[in-house]
Amino acid sequence: MARRPVNKSIKKRTEDSYRKCRYCSTNRDARGFDKHVAACKIWFAAQNENHVIHNHANASTSSTLNVLETADQQTDDLVPLLSDSSSEAVPQSSSLDGLHFISAPYGPQLPEEYIKIIPHPHSLDSTTVIIPLSLESLRTMPGKITQASNVLDNSAERPWAPFLNLADFEYTETAVNGLLSKKTVDKQLSGFNSRWAIGSHLSIKNSKDMEAALAMACEYIVKFKSDTVSVEYQGIVHKFDFEYRDPWEWILALIHDESLAPLCMWNSVQKFHCTREKEERVIDEPNTGDSWWKADSSLPESMDGFPHCYIPLHFWLDKGMVTRRVKKFPMVLRPVWLPRQVRNASGNGGGLLLGYMPVIEDPSDPSDRSAAETLGFAQFKREVYQKILGRVFRTLKRRSRYGEAHCCADKVYRILYPGILIESQDGEEASYFCACRAALANYPCPKCLVPKDELHHVSKNFPIRTSESMRAVIQEVSMAPTKAKKDKILQDHGLHDIEHFLWDFRFSDPYKALSYDTLHSDDLGKWGKHIWELLLQVLEDLGMKGTLTKSMGAFPRWNGLKHFYNVTTIKFTDGQSFYDILKCILPCIVGLLPKDSALIHCIRAYQCYRILVGLHCMTESRIKKLKSVLKDYEKYCMLLTQKYGKNFDFLKQHGCTHVANDIMDKGTTDNFSTRPGEGFQQEAAQAYAQTNGKNAEHQMVKIDERQEAVAFIRMTIDNAQEALRIKNQDLNLDLELDLDNPTGDDGPATEYTWKFGSPEGRRTTSRVLEANLTPLNRDYSSFDQRLRAFIANNLPQDTTRRFKCVYLTYQSVVDWTEEQDIMRCNPNFHGRPRYDCAIINDDAPGVTVARIQDLIRCWLPSGKIVDIALMHGFSAGKWRPKTIWKGCRVIEEDRSSSFMLMQYVIRGALVCPVSQRKGELRNYIIDSIDSDMFLRVNGWE
Repeated sequence: MARRPVNKSIKKRTEDSYRKCRYCSTNRDARGFDKHVAACKIWFAAQNENHVIHNHANASTSSTLNVLETADQQTDDLVPLLSDSSSEAVPQSSSLDGLHFISAPYGPQLPEEYIKIIPHPHSLDSTTVIIPLSLESLRTMPGKITQASNVLDNSAERPWAPFLNLADFEYTETAVNGLLSKKTVDKQLSGFNSRWAIGSHLSIKNSKDMEAALAMACEYIVKFKSDTVSVEYQGIVHKFDFEYRDPWEWILALIHDESLAPLCMWNSVQKFHCTREKEERVIDEPNTGDSWWKADSSLPESMDGFPHCYIPLHFWLDKGMVTRRVKKFPMVLRPVWLPRQVRNASGNGGGLLLGYMPVIEDPSDPSDRSAAETLGFAQFKREVYQKILGRVFRTLKRRSRYGEAHCCADKVYRILYPGILIESQDGEEASYFCACRAALANYPCPKCLVPKDELHHVSKNFPIRTSESMRAVIQEVSMAPTKAKKDKILQDHGLHDIEHFLWDFRFSDPYKALSYDTLHSDDLGKWGKHIWELLLQVLEDLGMKGTLTKSMGAFPRWNGLKHFYNVTTIKFTDGQSFYDILKCILPCIVGLLPKDSALIHCIRAYQCYRILVGLHCMTESRIKKLKSVLKDYEKYCMLLTQKYGKNFDFLKQHGCTHVANDIMDKGTTDNFSTRPGEGFQQEAAQAYAQTNGKNAEHQMVKIDERQEAVAFIRMTIDNAQEALRIKNQDLNLDLELDLDNPTGDDGPATEYTWKFGSPEGRRTTSRVLEANLTPLNRDYSSFDQRLRAFIANNLPQDTTRRFKCVYLTYQSVVDWTEEQDIMRCNPNFHGRPRYDCAIINDDAPGVTVARIQDLIRCWLPSGKIVDIALMHGFSAGKWRPKTIWKGCRVIEEDRSSSFMLMQYVIRGALVCPVSQRKGELRNYIIDSIDSDMFLRVNGWE
């Protein structure tokens, strides 16, 4: 059971001149009592350190640290260290409560590097947790969450109910997920039940039987409801029919789901990265942000034994084309109190399709309207949005203010207060949701009152919109004596005369909830639509677009990085392609643009900004770096305006102003990205293809209902089968062998962070390798002698084997979790040679890079196995490009090779030749391939 907070009255007890220590439970003299408690606190923490390291494998997994950070955790494996947190204010800085200022008189010390998690004081368990960050400790933790399907003791004899048997369900599952038509289903079932199969177990005979079973299965999930709203426009009342799911019913389904109970984050926490030198705050999940902490602080303390918990939600709405001419507006809700790996996935605990926003057809040609008519139609559309969303979320309104008690799946009664913490929309939908005026308005930002001619000032602050301030504006409008006066007030605040449906909700400020989106604001916005287009225009004027195409085609390959052969001729529409272009663009254009090009400097500043803003684990120092980089970006954008006339007064540019506050309030940007929602656009298009195009939304929601139902039953079946497997394993019954992982006598060495792959040939001796390879590659000259000298042993009977690939596991400096690189040394990988590089662990300042020429495994006569890499080192180069961008590093490859033990290889690295000349030894270090590489190379860990 979770530990309750220590009763504050205990602290006040005295016994004459003695006071009782709450750590060692002894009575101590009042003189020097505080010093005793401080020392005893460290001793208590140290005594439990080994228990933390060895027993947190049973804890649920967190997004950044692979452990569950919920304050309501029901396991005793994460050992409590402190329980005296009492401040309700959101801290701007923190300390270790004096721990690192006092020398422990005895006992082991805290880890050299660790994460400290302090739950909110209102949490059911408000004890502090220490998590060591050594790679060895992290390896004992559970793996990363991929979906919410914890194994339960499912004793149901028929987990496939309401289907009569498993065969019926599996066929229905295939038909529903495959979006098979009724005609196809009837034909297949007719065949399976007659001449196609002998002894078929199917009891369903046709599509009607399947429909009947699906109708019963849909009773297991939250079903859609129908409703209608009416809005007047130009004297005509327009009715809009729509279908939606009740968000409160869905919330209750999740909190009652036993498979999700260990994953729930019921309260906010403060997280800190601690070393012996410093301590700084960490932001990752939304429950580490300020908004959730403030919400928890405003709720009553659980004096009656019933915790009061904020239930934050993530709302997404976006326009998508289901055909070339037909558009739909899916609305998706996600549970923010579940880890992001769960809520951003499509399994149990993932996003829920709330419904489709009705398409508001334009009754006339927009080009024929006057300004007043355009404004009137814009107001009409926003009124439709507000009425529909108000109807969808109406069951949360009262509960957001007063709460509602429920017994959750962990058997704890909680009073739940739902609210919308995060909204993710593109610019147009954001203006509809917030009932603000669009991008061409005098004050176009839905989050603040920035004038339209100051959108380029990304480091300047402007008055923030709040529910209270905007409601006051509408009240002022209602009291204005004339229409002209009303219009002037609305124009000066970028508003329409509409009351927002969320103004009466608690914990649901629509302007603050609207969040920065890297997909539309960055990849498809500032970079894809603006800076990239400017670069192409400049290169076209210089006659260099063809050269860029060749340079990008020759750019070295890297795992996970797209390769572009026709980068200047293809019109890209996906954000990931634009982001991959940004990662490798600088070496390809630095020789094409004039010396000390402002465009190069601007792209580099934006590249740094894009990488930092996309980090899925932020610290206070990284936030400071982000703000500093943003100032550089603003400066170079102004230079581009002066040189090329580029106008940066657009809304997506201004969005940078709010990103730091969004991160501090609601967690890192991946928590409110629209990327997960884009998957629903594909599902919507597939569902629409199965309709007849008439009243399509109704048919589409029915398809979604059926898919949800079969997914629920599939999870039930999988959990039952897994529970049975574990039960049989406990009974020492025979289990099926894993045929996908055969063993052999040539297994890998006892490596810790690497694993060789793609073996070449059989075991042989180093002498044979030298004889065979020296005529082909001079790196193998005197190979036998050099290898023997390297391992410092006389090996008359040693055997070796070459490999072409290595899977290298390393600890990311971004969030201290495990990551993996795949590096190759192959003379013919998909038709071309590929020899990747790696970062080497040595005593040199900065990063040391070497190119892998070969991977060799040696079997010594003693039985020991040694893995070695044959490498070309690099040294600092003296050559410099025409424009030396910030962080530009040129290195020169050595002509000679040397050996390196694999345990000194840290992670992979990417270098790019400065030219396409054959035998080019000068290279750029590409620090933009991923966030870990960026932080390492620039020393921003």
